[in-house]
Amino acid sequence: MIIHFWQLPKKRTYIILKEKFKRRVIKVLDKKKYPWKTKNKIINGKISIQKINPIAKKEKIPLLEIEKSIIWIGGNRSKGLSHPKFPISFNTREGSRFIAAIINDGCLTKKEEKGYGRLMYDNFDSSIRESVISDYLKIFGGKKEEIAFRNSEKKKYLEFSSVIRDITELVIKDKGAKCESNILLPLFILKNKEAMTGWIEQTIADEGEVKHYPTKNYADKYRRAIVWRRSLDVSSLFNKRIEKDTPLRRLPQEIQEALQKQECNLINSEEKILRLLGIEYTLYNLGIYPTVKHKVRTRWQISITKRENLLKLRNLIKIPSNSKDEKFTEMMGGFIRYKELLEVKEAIKKIGKRKNSFTSIDLKKKMNYKETNTAIKWLKIFENRGLLKKIRESSYGGGKYRQPAAYSLIQDK
Repeated sequence: MIIHFWQLPKKRTYIILKEKFKRRVIKVLDKKKYPWKTKNKIINGKISIQKINPIAKKEKIPLLEIEKSIIWIGGNRSKGLSHPKFPISFNTREGSRFIAAIINDGCLTKKEEKGYGRLMYDNFDSSIRESVISDYLKIFGGKKEEIAFRNSEKKKYLEFSSVIRDITELVIKDKGAKCESNILLPLFILKNKEAMTGWIEQTIADEGEVKHYPTKNYADKYRRAIVWRRSLDVSSLFNKRIEKDTPLRRLPQEIQEALQKQECNLINSEEKILRLLGIEYTLYNLGIYPTVKHKVRTRWQISITKRENLLKLRNLIKIPSNSKDEKFTEMMGGFIRYKELLEVKEAIKKIGKRKNSFTSIDLKKKMNYKETNTAIKWLKIFENRGLLKKIRESSYGGGKYRQPAAYSLIQDK
């Protein structure tokens, strides 16, 4: 997805050009006897796209040359965007993350009475806000100071200038609440692996949860999953007020069937992204819930679990939330240790089937460990787990060297 300056609203978008290019244009205008007012706007002020376009066409000045010479663009009275990186490309990881951030936790408002709407991003996590700012600078250019930060007890949001809003509106076609407009994922994201991974990592940061906590029923004593949820307005299915959250299975059968037929465009696209990336997932409908404005919404949850699956996802993404990414890394550390445990277990079984008794030296050689102590540790672990039986304690032989403990495999394990 590429955006050029001439695609922006022509009447209310103004540009300032580089001095060298200004002088070149003014020479042309002087020869053709253009009015002083037009020349003065180019030399000393801002000129609108509406005014520069016909000049470029008439004098055969390529629009791409003008685009390369823009040092500022924006509304006549706005902060605008300095040193813009035209043409603006969203076909990158950063571009996809920025669009995901706006769709997830941002707001692209509709045209208002006194203006043309606003573009904001609201998140209490400062590390995610900083990531959005970093992506903004890489996509659009400009300076951090050109982004307003609104700080209150209830909201902490970034507000972008009108030109950024206009550029973003060309990418995101729908405006207003995403669960009411059933917003579509921009198609360019599905054509690029970097864009797809950017979308997923930003969505986990904004809408997701990294679950990593103890549970009695799990094999290695931890529950590990990454989940996120999407909602869709289904108020039209209900003719009376809903007062509380209700799981899908507790709803009348006809309502369950009606909800199952509903399609959330973002969920459909995210399923496609995960399939293209080779990530397995589970999709659940969680039922309905009422909003403070007495609307009714249904909610879906995407859940990513299983060791190899999560390891694969970890290799693809870096979550732009410090706390969530650190938790994901911690989760992976546990998986790597668990993976080694399985490898050691298989090595011990192979040694035990080949030899009636063996020692830490045998395991050290099999696993290519540098130190015998690592092998001793694993043998003790699997002795405690009932896989091995110690048949001889370690002892000193002739006072010169230590004879390692010997183990045998318990065959029915």
